[in-house]
Amino acid sequence: MEEEVLTGGGLNEVVRVGSTVRRPTGPWTPNVHRLLGRLAPLGLSPVPHGVDGRGREVLSYLPGEVGHPPLAERLRSDEVLVAVARLARRLHDASVPVVAEVGVAGWQFPPISPVEVICHNDLAPYNVVFRDGVPVGVIDFDGARPGPRWWDVAYSVYCLAPFAPEGDGGFGGVAEQWRRAGLFCAEYGLPLEGIGERVLARLADMVAMIRGRPEFRRQREEGHDAYYSRHAEYVRRHFAGTRAWGGRGYFQDQ
Repeated sequence: MEEEVLTGGGLNEVVRVGSTVRRPTGPWTPNVHRLLGRLAPLGLSPVPHGVDGRGREVLSYLPGEVGHPPLAERLRSDEVLVAVARLARRLHDASVPVVAEVGVAGWQFPPISPVEVICHNDLAPYNVVFRDGVPVGVIDFDGARPGPRWWDVAYSVYCLAPFAPEGDGGFGGVAEQWRRAGLFCAEYGLPLEGIGERVLARLADMVAMIRGRPEFRRQREEGHDAYYSRHAEYVRRHFAGTRAWGGRGYFQDQ
């Protein structure tokens, strides 16, 4: 059967074969498939179908569009933001039993303390599948790792608020970005307080990963570490510490 290379992947060659997707495997694949076995029946992720004759994992194909940056205008509404927050909460809640079943070893990346859920670890619009502007599932779980809920929430807020300068992926200005961050956190059920510092922690991890892991050579060459460092300075200036709206959540000031 003919193979179609799917674009947008950052590290691995991913191909579509009929109604399936084939991806390279790693020592973490059994844990990821255990996680997908929990999520797929809820419609949150691809269904795992083992490994093919070439040693690639076989996953069901989720039809739709993904939110590649810069985020399309149709995906910038409050309704989409809230729907992604709900999807993230369902994903995390469903992963809780996997923490007890699998534990913290055997994932591609080490756990982040405190371990509460299995984090997707890259929960951004470019890994969310949309149909008619509605998020219907999440893909690309090979980097999943045990950690706290905020680890994924902070990165989703960074990407969807988004915490970035206008003209460099951001839109709406600082006040609008802060309002959208508050919407996401409120819908998910985590406090907005401290989100700036948590986004900075996530961006620092991204920069360290790009600079420190050999498989991120292309990202280094393309300057992704400088991109995240630039956004970290923007977050530090506008959303971190007591300088961010007096250190209080946006909705507390209304």
